[in-house]
Amino acid sequence: MYCKLFSINSSMKDKDMILKDLLTEHPITEMVKFSELNISEKVQENVGLIVKYRDFYHRELSHLDHLNDLFDKLVGVRYKHYRFDADDAWTKVEIEKYCLPQDKRVIQMKNIIRIQEVKVRFFEMAWKAFEKLQWSMKLFVDTLKPY
Repeated sequence: MYCKLFSINSSMKDKDMILKDLLTEHPITEMVKFSELNISEKVQENVGLIVKYRDFYHRELSHLDHLNDLFDKLVGVRYKHYRFDADDAWTKVEIEKYCLPQDKRVIQMKNIIRIQEVKVRFFEMAWKAFEKLQWSMKLFVDTLKPY
């Protein structure tokens, strides 16, 4: 049980560090700010940012899909090990309930997948923020127009 808690806590620290690094590399909160002084520049820049972050999202999502495929293969290999190669005679339920959740390789792969999921969610959030910014700037410009 201690192993499970330790791996979950270390995974949370890894996720926080990844998110912090992503926010440092991609300061989204600063990028979505605009004023009437820089609105024309931001409007021109925003279309490129939408495309850029949508591409980042799809690239990271593709990587996540690949990691999930590798995870499935790993589970199959580890299942086969516990079912046929291990010294103990494990049943299907025992392998799925006890062996695989505590297998170090499976835990490590799950942590890698969780970190990748953080990246995917970050880039999706960024992409959606730039799309929303486009509408916010349009409304802002519309409120500045005299009727």
